[in-house]
Amino acid sequence: MLHNKNEDYIASVNNYVSGFNDNSFRKLAGKDFKSWPDPLEETWRLSRLGTLARKKIEPIKINFDKSIKSNLNTIGSNIIKFFDGAYREDISSKLPIGVSLKELNETESLSYLSKIKNTNLKNHPSTNASLSCTPSIIKLSVDKNAKILDLIEIHYEGGEESLSVHPVLFIELNENSSLSIIERFNHLGSLIMPLQLIDIKDSASLNSIKIFDDNHKSYNLSAHCVFLSQKSVLNSFSLVKGSQFTRSETHAYLNGKNSKLNLNGVYISGDKQHHDLTTAIYHNVPECVSKQSVRGILGGESTGVFQGKVRVAPNAQKTDGQQMSKAILVSDKASANAKPELEIYADDVICAHGATVGELDDDQLFYLSSRGITKDKARLMLIKAFLKDIIDESVEEALHDFIFNEAQFALSSILKNDLVV
Repeated sequence: MLHNKNEDYIASVNNYVSGFNDNSFRKLAGKDFKSWPDPLEETWRLSRLGTLARKKIEPIKINFDKSIKSNLNTIGSNIIKFFDGAYREDISSKLPIGVSLKELNETESLSYLSKIKNTNLKNHPSTNASLSCTPSIIKLSVDKNAKILDLIEIHYEGGEESLSVHPVLFIELNENSSLSIIERFNHLGSLIMPLQLIDIKDSASLNSIKIFDDNHKSYNLSAHCVFLSQKSVLNSFSLVKGSQFTRSETHAYLNGKNSKLNLNGVYISGDKQHHDLTTAIYHNVPECVSKQSVRGILGGESTGVFQGKVRVAPNAQKTDGQQMSKAILVSDKASANAKPELEIYADDVICAHGATVGELDDDQLFYLSSRGITKDKARLMLIKAFLKDIIDESVEEALHDFIFNEAQFALSSILKNDLVV
């Protein structure tokens, strides 16, 4: 167990919830926040929180009169704003017909707590700390049969040094609906703990993009829980490029036949950044598909981590579960760790995993050099092609250029000491 300042933070969370009723969802969640993950715990062994534990942090107190300055440009006109972890209706826009937003009442919040507590995210630090300290749980719903063509942007901003922020969101897509969202994290706070539950009903589909670009002093510990029903689809892509430490952890439960999950991501890391994409996918019924593809570019003294678990239940025959992680090191001081894992209890499945870590291909560099291209430009061309491939595969065509430009900016700023850009 981590010590000292870690215990101070837990005490500050307990103090935050002390004024609530013993049966409130905040108080119940706070009772389960007893410690940070043990550094010897297998799922946290590659992403230890010792540095974070030594920081003195306390939950932010929401001030709705505080002046707000956004650092994010908008892509479209449908914006949902969270500031300091709180939903801000006053700076959010009107949503399309078929999409609604509401604050959960106490009874609904207790139901949300129960759903999370029945998953393997129940002991994640962001689960208990954020349910204890969130200003409110916000629910985004899509009506049955509603096909939302407009992109919904969700911005998470604000925060201050030595404070933690706790946005909690519930996304529900009702039967035969569809939605595309892009979430952008751009905090100044030292600890960001987003918690998200996504429930995709029968024949519904969600396209989701997350961009993690918090400032270089920040820690982002994101926890996402996904339920997929019959014939539902989730296409998810994460771009991790900011913060000192980001761990985005997703647990997905394929609970309905013929559900499909594409869970892809890219991390671009430099200096002493630590970026971690951790997933756990549970195939609980037959005839479902999950695909994971993660790519990393690492410079400086950075560290990248991919941990991916696929569990196939005994009755989940005809499962197709695939994992692949590829990382390129552009510095001899950078490192990448991959830990793919298959846990299979059915016998009629197609499951595979793979991981590669290395430098750029010498033969490709030689070929480009023989065409008069300098070594640094050749390296940059290969890295961009490496990224463009997965972006084109994972992201809706209308957003290809935007996401690729976000990735290129990270390459030019984060890896400037390793490449001449």
